[in-house]
Amino acid sequence: MPIDDLKAFFAKLETDADLQEQARAFQGSPDDERVAGLCRLAADAGFTVTPEDWKSAAAGSAAAELDDESLRAVVGGWCSSPGGFGRPNTEGEFPG
Repeated sequence: MPIDDLKAFFAKLETDADLQEQARAFQGSPDDERVAGLCRLAADAGFTVTPEDWKSAAAGSAAAELDDESLRAVVGGWCSSPGGFGRPNTEGEFPG
């Protein structure tokens, strides 16, 4: 399955310094060129990844939403309100 190959490629990329160096060559390239280059790099490493697989995975990541608890963890549970900064109470209301 292509998404499995993409995940396996990412796993190899995390641990293979030579592969990381090769991937860095595509930094700053236009999106389509970068994706095509990384797909070629994946193929050279023995994985089957297409630009469509890559874009589909990226779109899925971008579309993922955080639940309220995860979002609070990211922002530390503190939010600004017209009255200043504060933590929401148990009803989700902010101090004013």
